[in-house]
Amino acid sequence: MTFWDLLFLSISGMVGSGWLFAALAGAAYAGPASLISWLLAGVFFIFIGLSYAELGSIFPFSGSLVRIDHYVHGSISNYLLGWAYLIGSATTISMEAEAIIMYTNKYLPLFSTESGYLTPLGILTAAALIGVFTAIQVIGVNIFGKVNTAITIWKFIIPTATVILLITLYLHPGNFTAYGGFAPLGWAAVFTALIPSGIIWAYEGFRQALEYAGEARNPGRDVPMALVLSIILVAILYMALETAFVGGIDWGKIYLPNSKGQYVTPIKPGDWSDLINSNWAGSPFYSELYASGIIVLVLWATILLIDAWISPAGTMGVYIGTTARSLYGLSRQGYYPSIFGNLHERFQTPWFSFIITYLIAVLFLLPFPTWYQIVSISTTATIINYLAGGPALVILRRTAPNVDRPYKAPMPLLIGLLSFVMSSMLVYWTGWPYLGYIFVITAFGLPLLILGYRKAIGMGYGEAVAFSVIFWTALIMVIYYGFVVNALPFYGYWSAFALILIGGVTYLYYRSRDDYVSKEVKASIWFIGYMIVFGVLSYMGSLGMGYIQYPWDYLIALAVSMVFFIVSVRQGFETKEIRQVKEGNLPIE
Repeated sequence: MTFWDLLFLSISGMVGSGWLFAALAGAAYAGPASLISWLLAGVFFIFIGLSYAELGSIFPFSGSLVRIDHYVHGSISNYLLGWAYLIGSATTISMEAEAIIMYTNKYLPLFSTESGYLTPLGILTAAALIGVFTAIQVIGVNIFGKVNTAITIWKFIIPTATVILLITLYLHPGNFTAYGGFAPLGWAAVFTALIPSGIIWAYEGFRQALEYAGEARNPGRDVPMALVLSIILVAILYMALETAFVGGIDWGKIYLPNSKGQYVTPIKPGDWSDLINSNWAGSPFYSELYASGIIVLVLWATILLIDAWISPAGTMGVYIGTTARSLYGLSRQGYYPSIFGNLHERFQTPWFSFIITYLIAVLFLLPFPTWYQIVSISTTATIINYLAGGPALVILRRTAPNVDRPYKAPMPLLIGLLSFVMSSMLVYWTGWPYLGYIFVITAFGLPLLILGYRKAIGMGYGEAVAFSVIFWTALIMVIYYGFVVNALPFYGYWSAFALILIGGVTYLYYRSRDDYVSKEVKASIWFIGYMIVFGVLSYMGSLGMGYIQYPWDYLIALAVSMVFFIVSVRQGFETKEIRQVKEGNLPIE
């Protein structure tokens, strides 16, 4: 893959269904001030991208994003971070398939409702779409790279043209100042909008250049360039799209459902929050263009129906590859059976991982039959993995200072700190109870590691199974009594969650038969502690029960993030794998 292939992969990973839906959701959560949300998100990802640019130049592996923490903290924390990332990546595939089906309501209403919920037939069709793009990925990354380049050019032209048409022909400047002003929902909404609106999710595709580094011709030069440039270009595009959407809102042409589900109740002008419940939510830009009544915009709305297939499809294809390569990467680290790492004899792609990717993505279609339901879970699960980048950057400058770095990030301590803190604040802005769900789901992955890694820990098969059953049973009880039926107070079920995590890790520490595995277990304490503490803070803060009000909870979260960054860096050590890299035994992937 060339630099342009990698650049277009990252752009394609970002410009998918996000541009079709996140502009409306951003306006619903923050009003016109969502423009600031887009800008902040772009800045955040620049710093996160800079840390991963150096790491990607050191480890040009396929699926390297789920493997980097292994080189600085060992197996336990790396696997939990990678498991969270896998969840986020797989749910993205489901979201893109849903996005395609949601837009078909304008001409094939049997696949989805007007508000964007997939019917059973729509779910089956989405599953078929995922199957087609999985087959394309299995056939070969070279073919997909060239096809994706063509798709990305289209994906950049269509939203750009949409911006120009709306701003020049249908701009209502009063929307930016009337109805409560530029920040009608308050300035705190600028931050709280980042996760549930899909704004952060829309940027997360920047990492695709890193995921495909193993197939790059010149990864040391091309990967960091593609990462940073793609973020800058897409940030400009998304801010322009938000401007066009907010400016194009005609409040008199938006309707809310009545008690019978019929969209006949006019929305109140300036009721930003109810945009997400309106008849525009299923196809925001199409609805805006069509409602204008201007011939050129109505015709362009038809083009958007075509793009509603192409943009999400391109991103879906990218994430199918990402998820499969994550499974491949976890297999290469010894977490999963070797079949996950087997390459197809002819196409040289991880065929079995692609099959599992397909099954996981289809499974997520069932409980979350609309784009808006799944976006927070997908976003935060992915962001959790980004916590690894900043500490790894700093630790590797200490443990492997002489390893070849085709790209070196300037001021690594500052970049590493900013990368971690910004990722951590994004995790915090998920809010309660969603962050609690995600932490529990992340903890669910620990027994999977034990089952695959049991020999290194010194466990027999029966003992590993018993550990897993006890661990999972305890977590299921926390979910049921804490989150489902609310039979326990927060301090009861979250204390139980903390004891399960601490007890499980403590057992692994004392059960380990060699000093190295014990060192890996100790090095995971930073992330175990992080989940417990941030769960408490999320519940207590302004995005939870409100015991700690804005902005004090933000400041506390910022300070706690810095503390965990220091702990994470201090717990880093020279792992066996980084020692192999220093000795020149970097594996060929």
